[in-house]
Amino acid sequence: MQNKDTLTLRWVKGYTTQHVLLVDNRTICYPCGNFLIFVDTETKEERVLKCETGSIGAFTANSNSKVVAFAEQRLKPSIYLFNFPELSKTAVLTDGAELEYTLLDFSYMGFYLASFSSIPDFTLTIWNWKTGDNLCSKSLMRMQACVLLFNPMNQLQLCLASCDRLLVWNIERCNKFHLLTEVNVELPAEDGTMTFHEDFRISHDCSALTYYGPKMLISAQAGLVGEMAKTFVAQEFQKTIVQPVSVCWTPTSDLYVGCKKGQLLHVDADLHKAVVLAGPSLEFPTGVENVPEWPISTIRMNIYPTLPPCSVNTLAFSTRGLFAAGKDGKLYCIKLKFANLEVEECWSAGSSIRNITFSADYASLLIATEEGLAFLYNPLEEADVKTTLNVYSGDFVSAMFLGTGTQYCVSARKLGIMQVWSLKDGKNISTLALSERISAMACCPSSDHVALATETGHIYYANVVTVETPQLIHQVFLHRMPIQSLKYDPEGQFLVAGCSDGFIFSMNAKPSKLFKVFGYTEIKAEILGVSVALNKLRKNVDCLTLSCQPGEHKCHGGTELTMFQLLGEVAAASTYINNRGMMSDVAIKKISCHNRLPLTSAVHDCEDNLYGFCSLNRSIHKYKIIKEVNNKTFNLILQVKVQAHQLGPGFLHLSQDQENLASAARDGFIQIRDANSMEINFETQCHSYHSGGLGSVDFSLDRQTVLTTGVHDGTLICFSSKFDTENTLRHKAAIEFSVSTFSLLSQTSKTENKVLDLMEQKYQLDGKEDSHLPMSKSSTFSVSSNISHGSTAESQRLNDERSITSLEETWLEKKNKEAIKKDNFHHADVKAHLREGIKKLRQTIHIMMMENERVPQNERLNQHEFNLDLKEQKKLHDEGEEKVAKVRESIEMTNLANQYLREVIKRECWDQMEVKGRMLEAFYSGIAVTNYSKRERSKKELDLLKQITRQRTIEQIDMKARKDIVETPPKKEEKEEEEAEEDDSKEEENPAVKGSLTYLYGLVNPYLYKQLDLHTKDQKINQIILLQDMIYNIKAEFNKEFDATYKLKEVEIARVNDRNVRIREIIMQLDMDEAVWVPTMSNNEKPERDLEVLESEISAERYLTEEQKAMLEEEFKAEQLRILLAKADNWRERALMDMMGGVLEAKKSDILKMEIPAPLFMVIPDYEWNEEQIRQAKEYTIKEQALSEEKDKYRKLLERGFRKEFFDVNAAMVDQLYKIYKRRPKLQMKRAQVATANPFGHWSETASEGHINLLSSMEELNASRFKPEHLDQVVWERLCEIRNMKIESEHQVKLKAVTLAEMQTFLQKRIEEDEHCNQMITNYTQDISSLCDIKSQFQMNLMVQLVLKQGQVEVMSDDFISEYNNSILLHKAVVEDLNNTIQLLGEKKVAIMVECKDFKKGIVQLEWEYRKMLMQMDDLHNKIRDILKFTITRQAQMYLREDNYEARVTDHIMVMERSVDGQETFHDRVLLQKRDNIKKLQKQISQLKRDLKTIDQLLKEQHISVSERLHIQEMTATVKPEDEARARFKELMQHRRLVELTKAQVEDINTLRMELEKQRMRTFPVLSDREQQTYS
Repeated sequence: MQNKDTLTLRWVKGYTTQHVLLVDNRTICYPCGNFLIFVDTETKEERVLKCETGSIGAFTANSNSKVVAFAEQRLKPSIYLFNFPELSKTAVLTDGAELEYTLLDFSYMGFYLASFSSIPDFTLTIWNWKTGDNLCSKSLMRMQACVLLFNPMNQLQLCLASCDRLLVWNIERCNKFHLLTEVNVELPAEDGTMTFHEDFRISHDCSALTYYGPKMLISAQAGLVGEMAKTFVAQEFQKTIVQPVSVCWTPTSDLYVGCKKGQLLHVDADLHKAVVLAGPSLEFPTGVENVPEWPISTIRMNIYPTLPPCSVNTLAFSTRGLFAAGKDGKLYCIKLKFANLEVEECWSAGSSIRNITFSADYASLLIATEEGLAFLYNPLEEADVKTTLNVYSGDFVSAMFLGTGTQYCVSARKLGIMQVWSLKDGKNISTLALSERISAMACCPSSDHVALATETGHIYYANVVTVETPQLIHQVFLHRMPIQSLKYDPEGQFLVAGCSDGFIFSMNAKPSKLFKVFGYTEIKAEILGVSVALNKLRKNVDCLTLSCQPGEHKCHGGTELTMFQLLGEVAAASTYINNRGMMSDVAIKKISCHNRLPLTSAVHDCEDNLYGFCSLNRSIHKYKIIKEVNNKTFNLILQVKVQAHQLGPGFLHLSQDQENLASAARDGFIQIRDANSMEINFETQCHSYHSGGLGSVDFSLDRQTVLTTGVHDGTLICFSSKFDTENTLRHKAAIEFSVSTFSLLSQTSKTENKVLDLMEQKYQLDGKEDSHLPMSKSSTFSVSSNISHGSTAESQRLNDERSITSLEETWLEKKNKEAIKKDNFHHADVKAHLREGIKKLRQTIHIMMMENERVPQNERLNQHEFNLDLKEQKKLHDEGEEKVAKVRESIEMTNLANQYLREVIKRECWDQMEVKGRMLEAFYSGIAVTNYSKRERSKKELDLLKQITRQRTIEQIDMKARKDIVETPPKKEEKEEEEAEEDDSKEEENPAVKGSLTYLYGLVNPYLYKQLDLHTKDQKINQIILLQDMIYNIKAEFNKEFDATYKLKEVEIARVNDRNVRIREIIMQLDMDEAVWVPTMSNNEKPERDLEVLESEISAERYLTEEQKAMLEEEFKAEQLRILLAKADNWRERALMDMMGGVLEAKKSDILKMEIPAPLFMVIPDYEWNEEQIRQAKEYTIKEQALSEEKDKYRKLLERGFRKEFFDVNAAMVDQLYKIYKRRPKLQMKRAQVATANPFGHWSETASEGHINLLSSMEELNASRFKPEHLDQVVWERLCEIRNMKIESEHQVKLKAVTLAEMQTFLQKRIEEDEHCNQMITNYTQDISSLCDIKSQFQMNLMVQLVLKQGQVEVMSDDFISEYNNSILLHKAVVEDLNNTIQLLGEKKVAIMVECKDFKKGIVQLEWEYRKMLMQMDDLHNKIRDILKFTITRQAQMYLREDNYEARVTDHIMVMERSVDGQETFHDRVLLQKRDNIKKLQKQISQLKRDLKTIDQLLKEQHISVSERLHIQEMTATVKPEDEARARFKELMQHRRLVELTKAQVEDINTLRMELEKQRMRTFPVLSDREQQTYS
């Protein structure tokens, strides 16, 4: 027969791990397990919304739209949206994530909902929550986002933040198409500086190549490609960036970002650049030396106020300022005034604050803490703080009914919180807090007290007779291991406690017996559960334990079952309990059983039935207990096996009447079965498997109320059970059992409750001095429902009591101590006898050691031979020797490796060198010169060089022969000139090595090719080999000169040393104490002294100078400017706007909006216009008049259309109706009169809301009281209808215009992106071309520059060896292997030399930094001195003296403004006069210019006439006598002097003209461009 029992939800209690939000101005909501709880802050009324598919994941609410959204936690989850207060489902959003949603957020106004999913898709999705459409999405791989927030000022903008990224997203829409665009905000480092980014652009200046080739990127040097190369940062440039944890928008669309370590960032809305406003203080302990020098940005950041660490974990913005809170539990108000940042501490919650959020009207601030408290804070009245939620947080241990379970229930949390709840409405009656973690809880059925077990081994007893004020009355420290199980028997006589190490304690449950501990028994295994059943027939209490043996996995369950009895008379009899408190196995009838299948939970009843839950097959087994005759073991016979839950492990709970069996598991379902038939009466999901499923279940006496708690969701649920109406027998049996049990326990409960009150009163009177109450060392404190938080003194008291408790002895230790004391008393004589014997033995050994000192050396024993414990002594000796041997072996191996490395380096880099590298240093000047270390050239290289030389000789002979054949023989004079040129060219440099200083050393290779000729591939190879030979010869010649100088120094040193001998003799004879300078060779000059160099690696962060920082900043600004310029120059849009007004087809309705732009030259005065400009001005006037006429025509057309609609009305009335038709309500005035504290209020009103307000205002205008007199009602209604239609059409036009503008903006951005992509393609193409050019240049360029050190001279090389009698022939492979080895060792040597050089550079850099720091220190001292000498100005004195300095400054400003206004008026009048004068002068100048032009033309004609007359005179001149010639000569000389005088006078005239022009400019000044701009 199928049962029809039902479970009805009564109430839900708990706290969330997510944020607490406001769904309207007075209702808060938060998720709790599978439920969404709504709490009215004024009436405290609660409403519950259940998620039918499981637990609630991400959650958000919008107080403006009064809608909530949450995502379920399952595969392919959906997002559910419900409106408030109806709690009706409005939409379901699907197909947005594969596994789970992590973030949800509504837009401030509008219909947008943003969601972010985690693994595996990491997708940001934008939804239309009203229609349920997926508008757009963007995948962000490997981004663990923590914050998602819409911009209240712009519903098309939102921010997404993770621990290492901050992204601002813009939603671009084109009608129904939406697109997400990303703006990545670069996060600064924790010290306030910006992180290093490598420039990936390739310079197009291919000529600016370095000596070592093209510049390579660091990522290219590391061998990285793709995205990894773009994001790669070298270790020396790596910095720890800030980690965003909270985000807040401002009315200007700026961002405030709170970081994990307390930094507060400000992100500009336009530049999207993050700046550190404030951060945690950088403090160093006193007495610490060598404090690091922080970067300048950090010092600048510390100018702002410092915020405590983790105090900006949540942010909220209002008109008062930026509110911030965090883990320190304090609420801050941050105000940014100009360049100052003021931080004000407003309020303290006493515990870590999880989130803060403002209500929709911004009248109150919701503050939610981590401990389960929520407050409403009034920013205007700081003292007005109201507690709205007081449920506490943390996972529940269990929940049970108090006493008979008719009115109250008790719950315990792991963090140490015990709470009393009302079964009727779930109200929190009282709270009791412990300073220790609770591991188990049990409620006594015979009295109103609760037993709380802790992880430290304590059991606390709380008196709950008065539920409003529970108090601790007793405690027992049983054991130092956690107590995992705590059970009362059904009649409340015994309390059984099971520890994790297998100890089970039995105690008296009655307060009248002072909760006496009877004893304990040991299972010798880890206990998984304890079950207690009362056998009324045998009048005993059976206890069943389930444990797992060593080697068994705890999560799979245990196979060992142990059963024993608790009899009152046996427990009271001391004969069955030994001195250590252990109960006899015979007395308690202890028996055990090994089950084949592991069980995670086991319970039994009084009829020897055992119920077990097997997690392997997730089934419930019902066994019959069969006891053996020997009373040591029992067997289990399987009776029924039923399939239970989908997930394990699970546990079982049996009702007190043993009729119902409840099972719960990790799947979150609870199944209630009939204990006899094992059929399911009811099944429901009350918790989620994501949070671990159910943690505990409890039935009331009448089985009509069920309590459940979750494992990790912190949820307590109360159900009301209703029995099947067709099966009345079960219902009657449950009521009869409840009544009988209540009558049986009521008398006992009254008696014991009185004892509890007496114990509480005695505790209050005696306090910690009461001998019966061990509360003197407790670490608990009691609080009511209005518990106080944040008491530092109370926390200190709890810490002190906890430290005292750690020194307290357990009950088991006390029993062992008493037993030891009794044993010592019984065996005192034996111990005394043993002590006396040991004392005598010690005296005997001491005498033997004294005698050993007196015997001869060869007969004397060692000291250790008198040690009686030789085994321990030998063990310690062997351990010491073993450690010494290991250390010695390690050191020897290290030394051996170093020696091997030294030999390898010496053999490959020193022994095999033909010329060893060394240095030659001057005696005093510090100048040093190094030689060239060389290896001997191989036979292969010499043969190749000889072959190329022979080939070049043949080529030169052939080329000379060709010239002789082809060219014609030169003449004698030409031949002589060519020989002279050849002689001169011999003295000049060889064109093959032009640009090099090789010819200065006399080493000119005649076989080299010319640089400017084109060569084949073989010729290039030959050229390289010839150049290598030249370099080798240059080095050889330099080494010869170096060796000669080196020998000269040795000779000089030997000569000085010889003279020093005589100098010392003279000094000794003169009795003088002076040191004699002895010249020596350094290690660089004698490198054989030190063949090994050990360098230590230096890891230091790259230091950026101020110039580098400025350069990076300039590059950033230049890039931003380039982007802005690229956006500005949109020629398509500009052409369409210029020609067609922005549209392809003009509409008549757009005529009223059209405007004709005026020509640019019209700003110039009309007298300066040319003919073309005058013509354009006339055309502009004509077009403007035509447009005005068109506007008038269109207005008349509209008016005629209106009159046609009212043809049945007279003309006067039509005119009045037309005025009424054009009348609109004044919404702006109405809006301005409404005051609001919302900083986003008047900016966030949408067009639809404005239209709704307009329609509501139009309804008032449509009222009959606005109807003109003598107007028919039908006509008025027609007018109102037409006006409403007009308003609706205007609204639709506005909406379409907005849509069109968005589409045009979208198109414009896509065009800009396309142009930007094309520009990037062009840039990349140019980069590739530049790289190809660079590559080609390095491959084709034959110019080789030989850089020689100063003082080197090239000499001719000796003849080659021609005798090979003493030579040997080697195989080519041997030579190649040797060459490879030499090359490898050479590279290693070069690397070592580079490391040496870098290390020396580091030393120089450190010295430079040291000098820099010294100079900075001097500069700081000077600044301090200047500050001390700083004098206070009169303005500063006035500021300090005046009470109202701002008013004084305001008055002064007003006076200055009035004077400025007067001066501007006078200046305008003067300016008008000047302009009139300028116009007159310009007209005079124009007339003079025309006159000068005419005079210049006449002057040119006169010059031509004079020139013609002179020419005629010269032609007609005849020969004169000598006297006339002399006279003529004198005349010519005089004429020449006159000409020179004329030139001088012309220059004087020009000078005078210039002076005249200057005077004229002074008389008639011309205004400069700057002055013209100022006056205009």
